[in-house]
Amino acid sequence: MSEIEGSSGVSPDKYEAYRNDFIKSSNLFQEALSDYTKTTEYHKKEQLKKTMDEAMKIMNQIVRAGLKKSEQTKEEKVSKDYTSYMKDGNAQNLKNLNDDLDDLQKSLKG
Repeated sequence: MSEIEGSSGVSPDKYEAYRNDFIKSSNLFQEALSDYTKTTEYHKKEQLKKTMDEAMKIMNQIVRAGLKKSEQTKEEKVSKDYTSYMKDGNAQNLKNLNDDLDDLQKSLKG
């Protein structure tokens, strides 16, 4: 098994559970992001932002608890992209966020 930072000596079963929880959270984040970019309603955007913030928080906790170092690095990029996108709503930041999130999800599912 690859090196796992976070919790030293994470068992394969525990790693699998962390990985599955992370995938669920990242899927929720991606769905909320997609809806966020499509809606113009202020209150709906605020609710979706809360959902994305919470999903990102959970993803960060899971990464620290027991994902592989390579997955941690990819998640850090996603987190940085999200912060940049929420700051300015720039289309390039959104593309970076979606690309990095897709890359992370592929590495976890593969």
